[in-house]
Amino acid sequence: RVQPNLNRFTVSTIIRTFRMEKRVAREPYRGGRTSIVTQQQEAAIVDMVRENNTLTLKQIQTRVLADNTIFNDLHTISISTIHRILHRNLLTMKQVYRVPFQRNTNRVKALRREYVLQIQDYDTANES
Repeated sequence: RVQPNLNRFTVSTIIRTFRMEKRVAREPYRGGRTSIVTQQQEAAIVDMVRENNTLTLKQIQTRVLADNTIFNDLHTISISTIHRILHRNLLTMKQVYRVPFQRNTNRVKALRREYVLQIQDYDTANES
């Protein structure tokens, strides 16, 4: 006699469901609120950011609301919805800023090197 690794009540529930509804698999998930953005619209938002990654979330929002071809059924979209869409597609909106040109010149690199050497000398002097 084979002993299944299932509770007998679980087995009886599966048998009852099979007899009544002719299925043994779980029913598909169908609860919850549906998304206001379709997959095509979500892809358009992601493409918009990939084309110009200096856009802010507010600018993306105004572009989406102004575009009546792809986003014709969207009358409002929140910034948090746009953020969730981008996060789901592994995109983060970090603030873009200019790096000063003088940051990595040879003079600055030499100053950094001198600073590190001074710190190392100070540490070795304090160890003795």
